[in-house]
Amino acid sequence: MAVPAAAPAAWPEANQRRLVAALGGVRAHLRRHAGAPPDPADAAADPGEGGPPAALEAVAESFGLTPFERDVLLLCAGMELDAAFAPLCAAAQGDAVRAHPTFGLALAALPGAHWSALAPGGPLRRWRLLEVGAGATLPTSPLRIDERILHYLAGVWCQDERLRGLLQLVPPAGALPPSHAALARRIAELWEGPGDWAGAPAVQLVGDDPAAARAIAAAACPPGAQAWVLRAADLPRAADARELTARLWEREAALTGDVLVLEWDDGDDPETVRALTAFVEQPLGTVLVCGPQPLRPRQRLLLRLDLGLPTAQEQRELWLGVLGPLHESLNGRLDGVVQQFRFGAQAIRAAGA
Repeated sequence: MAVPAAAPAAWPEANQRRLVAALGGVRAHLRRHAGAPPDPADAAADPGEGGPPAALEAVAESFGLTPFERDVLLLCAGMELDAAFAPLCAAAQGDAVRAHPTFGLALAALPGAHWSALAPGGPLRRWRLLEVGAGATLPTSPLRIDERILHYLAGVWCQDERLRGLLQLVPPAGALPPSHAALARRIAELWEGPGDWAGAPAVQLVGDDPAAARAIAAAACPPGAQAWVLRAADLPRAADARELTARLWEREAALTGDVLVLEWDDGDDPETVRALTAFVEQPLGTVLVCGPQPLRPRQRLLLRLDLGLPTAQEQRELWLGVLGPLHESLNGRLDGVVQQFRFGAQAIRAAGA
């Protein structure tokens, strides 16, 4: 569940109020475990009800956090957002040097504790919501909230810096030729159905017009979502780095509902295509693969749609639209241009400009 992109203007204030109230609850547990007297400020904030979900609620639902895992995340967020947390962590652990959250502290101080929250396959570590620092044992290792998640909880949008250099935002599609608009509607319908990876089905557009594929992807996006392009040539070659990129994007898709567009072309070498094929095998959320030939991963099903150039009539309409009254001076030669040259919509718009 992503926070709605069109949340009301009052949402940031309401989100902040709910976050402060939730941090107060965790702070009260720390005081109790440390033997410190209660502080009325821990329960003073009114979280409020109604309206779009708070970012904390969206994170907990999107990643399936238990109440204990949610409080562990809050414990680490409080360390970054509230100066009271560091001394409370030290007091609760009986060690001035350990003025930071640990799993051991969470297990001892927070209600509903369960050891499976520490497992590598659990949501806190699988989704990289937390980072585990160096320590003698796992329970005594320092914990830190991931920066992307911290900003998200605070209601601040920022893309993970490890993805920022890899992704390109696809601009809004604008008007599409009817045949391409039909493809966009078909893709949107497919994404609404069940997939083979407990998510939307992966679709591939087979054709040699990357600009048209991007426009179709933007038009097919769910309401409030955006499309981002990742080129095959930019994928990491090492398997562990590729897996991290896939996990970070999967997390981003869970937070935002955005769509990933994977592009490759005939100029890509076999190693690049193999890296892309292996990458597609990862769970990635809603994804569209675009290339001149079908990609054939071993395990994941890709639903194929063919992307052709606009029809001759659609090309003529595009030319008329970009030329405006100037087409009258062509003395009927426009039909010859349409018959002799096969251009995509973006190429016609660029030529007309």
